Amino acid sequence: MNIANDIMDSYSAIVYTHKTVGVDKLASHYLGWNEIKELSKYYDGEMAVLQTCNRIEIYLFSRDRSSVSEILHYLNEVHNKVISTDATILRGRDAVKHLFEVASGIDSLSVGEYEILKQIKDAMRDSMKLGIGSRYMRALLERSLKVGRRVRLETAISRGKVGVYSLAVEFAKSRFGDIVNKRIAILGAGEIGGKLALILHNEGATDVTIFNRTFERGRNLAIKYGYSYFPLDFSRLHNYDIIFSAIFYPDKVKAPEGTVVIDLGSPPVFEGPNVYTLKDLEELSRAKLEERQKEVEKAQSIIEEGLEDFRKDCLKLVYDDFVSSFMSRVEETRKEEVERALRVLGDNSQETRDVLDAMTRSMIKKIFSPMFQNMRRAVENNEINYINLATSLFTHGGISQDKTEKVKAEQEYKGRSSGDEAES
Repeated sequence: MNIANDIMDSYSAIVYTHKTVGVDKLASHYLGWNEIKELSKYYDGEMAVLQTCNRIEIYLFSRDRSSVSEILHYLNEVHNKVISTDATILRGRDAVKHLFEVASGIDSLSVGEYEILKQIKDAMRDSMKLGIGSRYMRALLERSLKVGRRVRLETAISRGKVGVYSLAVEFAKSRFGDIVNKRIAILGAGEIGGKLALILHNEGATDVTIFNRTFERGRNLAIKYGYSYFPLDFSRLHNYDIIFSAIFYPDKVKAPEGTVVIDLGSPPVFEGPNVYTLKDLEELSRAKLEERQKEVEKAQSIIEEGLEDFRKDCLKLVYDDFVSSFMSRVEETRKEEVERALRVLGDNSQETRDVLDAMTRSMIKKIFSPMFQNMRRAVENNEINYINLATSLFTHGGISQDKTEKVKAEQEYKGRSSGDEAES
């Protein structure tokens, strides 16, 4: 058995994205905070939920592979319709690789976008906050962030204008050519609204108005770029050439006539023949992907290296689990023996107890430190056979003669090889 592969095979993912179900259908798959908490009750393992404007993905870790079906059943109940058939189920290495591709920005609607790194970080924070994720989920998400950052450092995939907001502005320019002198409204002063305001400022647009439900927040963003601002009021949206919408609203709103509305919400707020949504940005996204294809290939190479690094992460997790479990058993035995010695001596004084505690702890450290050092070295050098031998021997209390002879023969062969190299 390969321990690292066994750990990696315990990961899985339930995936809904703009690619697999389409942007329009995606909106009906989102999960609320309470639904995620309830969902965790149906799963005996660790979980993290990644939700963005173009994906809903549930990452899982469990030794029980069949438990994924319980989550799919719950998703059907939450949405009161069969949505499990829309899901793409990824397992093991495929699930891990997919997350690395997401973190690298090559699976995004806007190739190379940075926001996904923050969104993965938020998913990790929420997982830990809800108590549905622990060491194994954290290890996966942290490695994905390292892969994503490295891709952006070592490739040009994120160079230039990236992000859904950039696609939106590019789309507007494709409709008007020059947007500098157009009357523009931005609905929403959150992260996307803020990025839209910055890009429009850099494009030279000056006739821009920020509309936001929280007046103070909209005012602060508008002042930053010298724009106008109003509380969110749909009746004020006439006479604008372009409206960028980045808000959630429970009801549909008819788009003003004669205005190009680019609605980045999921689900979209506006309706009408002059409304363009994330779905309409996909064609522009595909063109950007073709431009960045060489960078995508470089990113894929980094992802492959990231998968190997994650195998080592898995071995470190095994090592930590082994040491923690093993030393808990040793400590339990040590305490029992100290108590027995005190009874035999007939001396329960604090001084005698302190001497026995110090002596037994010192003995344990001297006896087991070499073994742990060798095992840590084996983990660092990816020596699977040694790790398998140690964990089998000390976890299960013994090891078969055949396995012992096999490992011994391999070690002797390595020793002879090293000797031959030294002589040559």
